[in-house]
Amino acid sequence: MPELPEVETVRRALEKRLVGLKVTAYELGRPTFYRRPPAQALKSLVGSTIEAVRRRGKYLLLSLSGKQELALHLGMSGRLILAKANGSHKPHLRFSLFIDGQALEFHDARRFGRVGCRLPELGPEPLDAAFNAHYLRQALRGRKAPIKALLMDQEIVAGIGNIYATEALFASGIRPDRKAGRLSAGEIKRLGSAIKKILARAVELGGSTLEDNAYLDPLGQPGRFQEVISIYGRKTDPCGHALKATKKPLAGRTSLYCPVCQK
Repeated sequence: MPELPEVETVRRALEKRLVGLKVTAYELGRPTFYRRPPAQALKSLVGSTIEAVRRRGKYLLLSLSGKQELALHLGMSGRLILAKANGSHKPHLRFSLFIDGQALEFHDARRFGRVGCRLPELGPEPLDAAFNAHYLRQALRGRKAPIKALLMDQEIVAGIGNIYATEALFASGIRPDRKAGRLSAGEIKRLGSAIKKILARAVELGGSTLEDNAYLDPLGQPGRFQEVISIYGRKTDPCGHALKATKKPLAGRTSLYCPVCQK
């Protein structure tokens, strides 16, 4: 699933190319979304101008004239592609927004993506000043859930998923199945710092394009963070230690860790 760095990379690419342009039409593909976008909301976009492209957690937001906003979530396998407005009929094309001779196409093989959705309650952005050691300490206090599961809880912190939770916990030396409320103040400080550093680096490198992840940016370019990943999707850590998986999946995800470096 695309996480904060991937969605931010998409946002930046679209911001450069779409802001100031007018929406001329839209088209729903077949078969359509698992959750069909509201038709009236889409119709009202025609004729409006894109004023900004924003991101909130894993959600991409197109802000349009007339105080309109279109929210998109890429789900598990969604991709946004900028193409020529020539009526593409690819099998996983679910939605197209035509913008001054271009088509912003939403492709989604697994159909978990959403267009025209409402944003849920979301925690602070991890790269903002509001996300700091004090906030994280308060959010984790007394919690018995595994720390990795809480890092992936979007109401606690917006935008982190399996890849970057795994990497941040390794960088801070914390096992993913540790009870969150048992972390020391020093561990929480290291973890908060690792989250910011890793996400910033991932954004700089355009996100991660992995074998189990079809992510490409809107121009078809892959991310490069996978070139510097420490343990996600690997068998050993950078020191050569064999990685292990937790006894149970955490937040529905297989969770790797180094039994030597993470305690």
